[in-house]
Amino acid sequence: MKRISLSLLFFFVSTLFLFSENRYQFTVDLTKCVKDKLFVELTTPEIKTEEVIYRFPKIVPGTYEILNFGRFVSDFKAFDSLGKEMQIEKLDLNSWKIIGAQKLRKLTYEVEDTWDTDIKEPYVFEPGGSNFEVGKNFVLNPHCLFGYFEGMKNTSYQINIIRPADFFGACSLTDVVSKDNIDTYTIADYKDLQDAPMMYNVPDTTVLNVGGTQVLISLYSQNKVASSKFIAEQISEILFAQQEYLGGTLPIRKYVYLIYLTPTGSLSGASGALEHSYSSMYFLPEMEQKYLAQTIRDVSAHEFFHIVTPLNIHAEQIGDFNYNDPQMSKHLWLYEGTTEYASGLVQIKYGSMSLSDYLKVIESKIAGSKDYNDSLPFTVMSEGCLKKYKDQYSNVYQKGALIGMCLDIQLRYLSKGKYGLQELMFDLAKTYGKNKSFKDEELFEQIVKLTYPEIGDFFRNYVEGNKPLPVKEMLQLVGIGAVDASGNKQLSIGGIGIGLNTANNRLMVVNTASMDDFGRMMGYEEYDELIRFNGKKVTLKNAQEVIGSFIKNSKEGDELVVVVGRRKSETSKAKKIKLKAKLIPVLPPASNNLIPLTNATDEQLKLRIDWIGKH
Repeated sequence: MKRISLSLLFFFVSTLFLFSENRYQFTVDLTKCVKDKLFVELTTPEIKTEEVIYRFPKIVPGTYEILNFGRFVSDFKAFDSLGKEMQIEKLDLNSWKIIGAQKLRKLTYEVEDTWDTDIKEPYVFEPGGSNFEVGKNFVLNPHCLFGYFEGMKNTSYQINIIRPADFFGACSLTDVVSKDNIDTYTIADYKDLQDAPMMYNVPDTTVLNVGGTQVLISLYSQNKVASSKFIAEQISEILFAQQEYLGGTLPIRKYVYLIYLTPTGSLSGASGALEHSYSSMYFLPEMEQKYLAQTIRDVSAHEFFHIVTPLNIHAEQIGDFNYNDPQMSKHLWLYEGTTEYASGLVQIKYGSMSLSDYLKVIESKIAGSKDYNDSLPFTVMSEGCLKKYKDQYSNVYQKGALIGMCLDIQLRYLSKGKYGLQELMFDLAKTYGKNKSFKDEELFEQIVKLTYPEIGDFFRNYVEGNKPLPVKEMLQLVGIGAVDASGNKQLSIGGIGIGLNTANNRLMVVNTASMDDFGRMMGYEEYDELIRFNGKKVTLKNAQEVIGSFIKNSKEGDELVVVVGRRKSETSKAKKIKLKAKLIPVLPPASNNLIPLTNATDEQLKLRIDWIGKH
């Protein structure tokens, strides 16, 4: 009789079971985080080739930046069925080749926290990265922790997260089983996995029901400056307006807001959010609730609308995203531009924003778009946004939104008010959907089929072409005009650009290119750190109130005293100096104020009502 040891028998049986399932099985233990690193273990699916490449993404959807997430992986090892370490070859920052892959049974490696790392730039925008704070909070963007084998992105995943007993994991994934402090998620493929960030901490959650969709708000605030209940109160009006905008129901079962409020700055020097199909991840400063409320409303209005596009309307480049050799779609005007436009439109159309405030939003988009190359066709910029036109990408939130507005008004005009961008997006979602991509070169043709021949001219001239957008002409159609506001002098603190020195979390003068006459009287210089503002200490949390209150309550001739830490360079030691001058009115940058025309015709007024509601 041939004897088989119990251990070998157990391995044989478990291996048969594993291969019958043929999926990735990952385990991460949050209770064993050491030096800002998590240990990741993968029981591999069956590999049928002699060699296989394991990859981390070079880029992920929504970031539009090459970030090379494999940079944060170390101590990468492969093992066969007997636990023997196998030969591997590191190919580049994101890729490892395993030799003799048919024998592969396990991979292990460590992953470093991107929020707190010594790894050099480019820093990862925090909502797209990872945070490991033992006993406090873990932000787990799956693309930071989990990879895929080349040619096996469509294989299913099982993710086991071992968590502290008092922690709760908030995530949009619905196929999850929790037992004995282990959360087990089952996911169809890598695309769905990387689309579902997780946040673990002591729970502070609130649930809303919106249009048949369960909306979960999960908040982490170290100093408890806000609660999930407060956030829910602030965004509920927007959510119900979006429900109405989308026809009364939402196209998803569950949506999750993951919100991390930081008491300090960030490596990336930025704050904001990153959208996903069923959730959005927020990284925002801890600030007074009244300021936080408006920030949350503005950002969430945009991010939530991504449940329409690109979830249900997207190009092949997004539907089958290449994480390591990305090809960009030319339709950023659609994914980000119309989403940004709709986030403002929904607020005025369903009563949470006044006409005057909405016109200020449009004014800001017009002014912001002037910082970019207006002669660059938007489709060309979109295709080249990763490299050649990287510095033009942010125009999607300025000119991209204006493209959406002009298209909307043009559609309303041609249809006598009955059909606009709102209806077009609904029709495109029906034409395509989550599992059907459009071909980049065919989208404009498809939109023309759904609308009017004139819309083809619009795209050729203003989106594919380099003609300036007809913003004034479109606004005239709805009875909105402009008055020159450049001659009205006003008080300012100097026309300086203010950013954050992430090394010490102090506000800093980052740009003096637009400094006005008063700024020159004060004598600001780049790299000046703002320490005290008229006797009050300036911090990231109170800057908006301190500076805003001074401008609001001051008059010509009042003295402004600012204590700054002056540096000769961004990295040199700061020396405190006092800057002071008496306030004088200065000319603001040239701009136009949008106003409703007093002599608007009945046709213009009717079209305005069809466009934005009863205003």
